[in-house]
Amino acid sequence: MLLAAPAAEQSPAGGASGRRPLWVWALPLTLLLLGAALRFWALGDPGRLYFDEKYYAQDARDYVTRGVEEGRPAHPPLGKWVIALGIQVFGWTPFGWRVGVALAGSLTVLLTYLTGRRLFRHPAWAALAALLVALDGLALTSSRIAMLDAVLALFVVLAVWLVLVDRDAHRAGGGAGEPLRSSFMGSRYRWLAGLALGLAVATKWSGLLAIGAAALLVLGTELAGRREGIGRATRRGLAVTAGGVLAFLLVPAAVYVASFTGWFVNYADSHAGVQACEAGECDTSFGQRVDTWVDTQVDLVGFHQRLEATHPYRSDPQGWPWLERPVLVYLERCLSPEDVDEGCAVPAGTDARIVMLGSPALWWPALLAAPVLLWRSVVRRDGAAATIGVTLLALWLPWFAAGKPGYSFYLVPAVPFLALALVRAVQVSRWPRLLGGGVLALNLAAFVFFAPIWLGLPLTPDSLDLRYWLDSWR
Repeated sequence: MLLAAPAAEQSPAGGASGRRPLWVWALPLTLLLLGAALRFWALGDPGRLYFDEKYYAQDARDYVTRGVEEGRPAHPPLGKWVIALGIQVFGWTPFGWRVGVALAGSLTVLLTYLTGRRLFRHPAWAALAALLVALDGLALTSSRIAMLDAVLALFVVLAVWLVLVDRDAHRAGGGAGEPLRSSFMGSRYRWLAGLALGLAVATKWSGLLAIGAAALLVLGTELAGRREGIGRATRRGLAVTAGGVLAFLLVPAAVYVASFTGWFVNYADSHAGVQACEAGECDTSFGQRVDTWVDTQVDLVGFHQRLEATHPYRSDPQGWPWLERPVLVYLERCLSPEDVDEGCAVPAGTDARIVMLGSPALWWPALLAAPVLLWRSVVRRDGAAATIGVTLLALWLPWFAAGKPGYSFYLVPAVPFLALALVRAVQVSRWPRLLGGGVLALNLAAFVFFAPIWLGLPLTPDSLDLRYWLDSWR
């Protein structure tokens, strides 16, 4: 039963006094601090721009100095504004251009816990899912580089959590006799979810995938368990659909357009404005700017369609879940006499790399958990399993329609749901505590082992080879 709420915990919230116990806020705070400690540790290293930082950090600096990027934009502006905020506060330094993304990655750990609480109704299992995200290599590396994917992941998880809050707020008074208007409007959390989805799309267009997931989840919420007749259920479905158009299409569209405020205000300094002025059209009306903005969105579609698919670390989507082709984003080596003579950034005889590689201790067991989630969703009508499964499929399957290879880090927004999937499979197993402890221990061991290639620590060639388990990782 999609999104049907599990039974609530039977333990009292705070005893006779009504006060909440210490762990209610101490546990999520601890998880947040742990995630932040891993993401902020030595965040200024490497001490230079690397990989796509040379695009996003440079654009973000333009936002600080000009209000708009100087070149032709390749993505919507919101994620670059997050990077720009760090530059504004901490200056044009490696820490400055990475701090905003690191904060987003840290908050994603917290939101994974909050989402797990809504799905599992038990803090221990929610905490385990958050720990798996904190320790995952793809989530970690994407949070320590000035790129957009960790920011996108934050808004996606925020949107799904708000959908679950809407479920709990709305279903509390729901039933077969509930007015259709209630299904049309939902609670305020549904509209906040639409706001979060708008923030996701305003970061990267792939945030559109989360809109599809949220729409399916809300529809499942409204129709599950009401025991209404076909006619009434059909009318309710139409009411939910109409409300969804407002909450999940019009609200995100408004947020998306609003994210370009800097472009409209600083149009003369934008790439399009400079080109127009060179053609003798420096004075433009607001209507002309709107027309130009629409043209830039169309051009953006063409840009991504024409983007070359020959990068050595591109791979097909079917290989992403099993970590077929991780992405090397940083490399410094000092292995030859010539390297030593020229001066090395790492000790002689070592090689430092940062590889955007998910933790095999999370991703591979999560693949094994997929049949469990499918069985639980279809046969046992497990709402938590169905919610996780629908979200994961919505974030992955549409990439097959792109018709060309992409990068495995496109699945960064899926990492929290992979963790939730594995935890759900463990939770409903015959030996939940034993398996849960084993999963945690395995992920801790994997973190210690793979941390050097996630954090860019120098390794000897032999030590590096030990961490390349598959030939496709090289």
